[in-house]
Amino acid sequence: MTTTRKVLIPLLLLVALLAGLYGYYLYAPKPEVPALSAALQEGRIEVGGMPRDYAYYLPAGLPAGAPLLFVLHGSLQTRDDARTFSAYAFERLADEHGFIVVYPQGYERNWNDCRSTADYPARTQNVDDVGLITALIRRFADEHRADPRRAFLAGYSNGGHLGLRIALERPQLLAGVAAVAANLPTPDNLACTAVAGATSVLFMNGTRDPINPFNGGRVTLFGFGDRGTVLSAYESALFFAERAGYSAADVRREEAWRDAADPARRVDLDRWQAEGGAEVALYGVIGGGHLLPQAGFRPPRLLGPTLSGFDGPRAIWDFFTRQRPMPAQP
Repeated sequence: MTTTRKVLIPLLLLVALLAGLYGYYLYAPKPEVPALSAALQEGRIEVGGMPRDYAYYLPAGLPAGAPLLFVLHGSLQTRDDARTFSAYAFERLADEHGFIVVYPQGYERNWNDCRSTADYPARTQNVDDVGLITALIRRFADEHRADPRRAFLAGYSNGGHLGLRIALERPQLLAGVAAVAANLPTPDNLACTAVAGATSVLFMNGTRDPINPFNGGRVTLFGFGDRGTVLSAYESALFFAERAGYSAADVRREEAWRDAADPARRVDLDRWQAEGGAEVALYGVIGGGHLLPQAGFRPPRLLGPTLSGFDGPRAIWDFFTRQRPMPAQP
């Protein structure tokens, strides 16, 4: 065997191995774009002297006073990832129920959340992401006649953490927040100061999440990018339930979904709810990973298993429809 072949064969084997690992753990085929009533549009707004980009979807024939839903991507993602990771489900729901969907873009693909340990640019430069959401609520109220009292936010991972920040610091800004694959930071990792007031909050977390530990602990990106420690999913939900005036004993537990083929895969629901009050819910995705459960997109296996039989986006929107409008802001 020549020297060239001795070098080339191991190299080709290595390339084949890496390609196989990529294909199995990282490759995720993009879902098919559904037939929608309108096209996605793009916009830009200046907040704190910084231009910020966003995309938005206005269903055809949308009436005045429609609700407004912000969908936020995760760390190192883009607004397009927010669409594909949900398999465009929020746009389909917008056509079905008549609301506006907005996909803001995080600064350098991250959001300025409450985790003091995190060192990505949005946090180190103290980017005003709360101000961005506030400004966009005003813009869509002024330009598209959205109802600012019915503005909601669904965030995945880092995007969910920004939603939790708003629920802590501006509890009257949003009528509801859904945090997917995100737990509240522990007190030693919490850089935000909570003010009085309650927001309706939903958590949707997987028990086999390799990044955000369901039972609490340290958050890293597979050993890199330390984001500090977080509470468990249940402790996170209970924190917001107590802010809304509930106790641990007020929780109602039920099974939201079970896989008929594999009964160990299920979704449990803990809910705190009273007439006229804020609602807090925890969807415990038993056997799920760092993902939004849905059927239209096969995410990278590196993020853990997905429970495709449970419609996470619809559960989130159903939660939002139950919430009362916020008081009119001055």
